[in-house]
Amino acid sequence: MPDKNYLNRLRYVAYALVMLGNAGLLSACSSAEKTPVSSFPTQAELRQSCASLARTKIPESAIGLPSGAATITNASLIETANQPQSLPEFCKIIGSIAPVDPVAPSITFQLNLPLVWNGKTVQYGGGGFNGSLVTALEPLRNAPEGAPLPITQGYVTFGTDSGHRIEDASAATEVAEFALNDEAFENFAYASYKKAKDVAFELIKQFYKREPLYSYYVGGSEGGREGLTMAQRFPTDYDGIVSVVPVIRWTGLFHGFQRNAVNLLNGGWMNADEIEMLGQSVVSACDQLDGLADGVIHNFHACQAQFNPHSLRCSNDTATAMPHDCLTSAQVDLIETAGERYNFPFPLANELTSYPGWLYGVEDVPGGFASWVTGPKPPSLPVDPDPRSTARQFLYGDNFIRYVITQDPNFDLRNYNVNDYAARVREVSALMDSTDPDLSAFFEHGGKLIIREDTGDYAQSPLAGIEYFNAVVEELGIENVNNSARLYLATATTHGGTGQSMTDGRVIPTNHDMLTILDQWVVEGETPDDALLLTRNKTSAPHTPFASQLMCRYPHYPHYIGGDLRVASSYECRGGQ
Repeated sequence: MPDKNYLNRLRYVAYALVMLGNAGLLSACSSAEKTPVSSFPTQAELRQSCASLARTKIPESAIGLPSGAATITNASLIETANQPQSLPEFCKIIGSIAPVDPVAPSITFQLNLPLVWNGKTVQYGGGGFNGSLVTALEPLRNAPEGAPLPITQGYVTFGTDSGHRIEDASAATEVAEFALNDEAFENFAYASYKKAKDVAFELIKQFYKREPLYSYYVGGSEGGREGLTMAQRFPTDYDGIVSVVPVIRWTGLFHGFQRNAVNLLNGGWMNADEIEMLGQSVVSACDQLDGLADGVIHNFHACQAQFNPHSLRCSNDTATAMPHDCLTSAQVDLIETAGERYNFPFPLANELTSYPGWLYGVEDVPGGFASWVTGPKPPSLPVDPDPRSTARQFLYGDNFIRYVITQDPNFDLRNYNVNDYAARVREVSALMDSTDPDLSAFFEHGGKLIIREDTGDYAQSPLAGIEYFNAVVEELGIENVNNSARLYLATATTHGGTGQSMTDGRVIPTNHDMLTILDQWVVEGETPDDALLLTRNKTSAPHTPFASQLMCRYPHYPHYIGGDLRVASSYECRGGQ
């Protein structure tokens, strides 16, 4: 009997032919109207039906988790003439999903229905503590400059605020206050994404008169965690998932934030000159390990053993006059501690008992050590009203301790002892940590998973994703994993997906169209290459690439073999653990 993917491919070809015909691109194929798929609505019919969705309610019985009903608050046809050239004509849906707890906030979602649909859906993930509506009309994580948006390619796209709102999230300091409500926190953990997906699929069936053929989840950071959460909790809901720098060991990560925050308050803060000295020390120790001295640390494996922060400690334990050439004991302790595991005195979800430390390699790079670990000025409690003045780790760690664990908004993170809150820590881990290595149901369903870790990530440790991938291999065997999953490493790249040389400031390539690779694997059975091409494109049309680099399949890194350092052919994937 043909497998599901083969049958879906046949259905997809027939579907695409009819949709192209409805778009006026296959006028010679009118005979297709006699086939069963000819019941698809025409573009004219879709235009007329868009506004009628505003009167739609999705009952709670159609949602696969305890929930209130969903209500469409706005349905409007967005015509091409009224939008940027990159957007097609589509029906824009805004709606809300009511909570079970009457005092919990509702879930807001946006669903975008293109009039020419390719039969596929992409659910966008969020970021940080979420709290703002993901419109799903933006480029996907790490997409190259000029790459067509998913909706432009014919995908239905949708996203959610995860069940709470943070007014002006970029300027907020109390980003986790919503966690005081149990349902709001559960929605953030996993439930809102499933609820939004179920509601979206009901509306898709009503609009197009048929179900999607393929469904994907694509996200980075918190959104990457969400994607892996869906694979683990709802393995038959998605055909493919792209998970970029996922914060899957969330509970351990945020305890690491708290530990680093205490070190900062105890004298560990470093100014720009000291961070530059740190970065240049890493370059001195590690730069040539990848075959090229260019200020870009590709061989992160070897760098961990090669660089020793203790060598930067001042002999008299005080920083010298400018320019700095050594660090205080407290500053060195911060660096060393950040590179060490955070060990729990009890097991978390899936019996994990620690969180790995961070790697070296992007200290003196925008979006690296200064952005996440130290911040632009010494931290304070309470947190500075301007969040741009505070390291992101410090801000998140403080919110985590006060709102998620102790649930005491006035708690001082310096007084935190994990043993005092063991039950709550385990409860949070069971909700938030996407660490179940048994992906057998997702793989048996035909699901494909692509994980990308950025080795210069100072937000979450890339070792967390690497260790998770190894756990999946141990659980299911290398053959099963090779058939269904890939882990790629973007070296010398920050959490935000950017990177540059620490010696000359040269911007390095970090972008790749992961959705296309995933779609080709799911639909066509085209297994992704062991090395993908990262590019850096010009920001103006026609967006031609001016630099390229390899993104190697774990555990390899790009090693220089000679030639133009800006061209991927000058490197080969080599080494590893």
